Amino acid sequence: MNAEQKRAWLGVVTTITCVVGYFVLLPFLGSGAAGVFGFLGINGFGTFIGRGEKADERDKNIARRATLGGAVASYFAFFTGCMGTWFVVFLCQHKEQVPVHMINFPTMWSCTSNTTDTCTVHVSWTRVRRC
Repeated sequence: MNAEQKRAWLGVVTTITCVVGYFVLLPFLGSGAAGVFGFLGINGFGTFIGRGEKADERDKNIARRATLGGAVASYFAFFTGCMGTWFVVFLCQHKEQVPVHMINFPTMWSCTSNTTDTCTVHVSWTRVRRC
């Protein structure tokens, strides 16, 4: 397993932990449960994984595609989350303003950036091994 795959697994574990932690803490803390997303900062330590390893052209290409896929998914998910929240509140509940506690949903949607990035890495490496 190379450094990029190790960083991808770190991303998968922290993202799943944050989303599960949010839903577990939501009944107890209400909108304060969104603080659990602060644990996504642990992904920053992924830069220290595999610092001394040299990446070849294939590794760099996989990392580039994964980053692009994650960025596109993040923008799409955040936009969809914001518009979906507005759609539910404004059109379905007939309110003019979005309540503060509903702002957490676009944040959870934007976590797909990290998840998509890590899934792209795993799928790309699976294809490389089969060839």
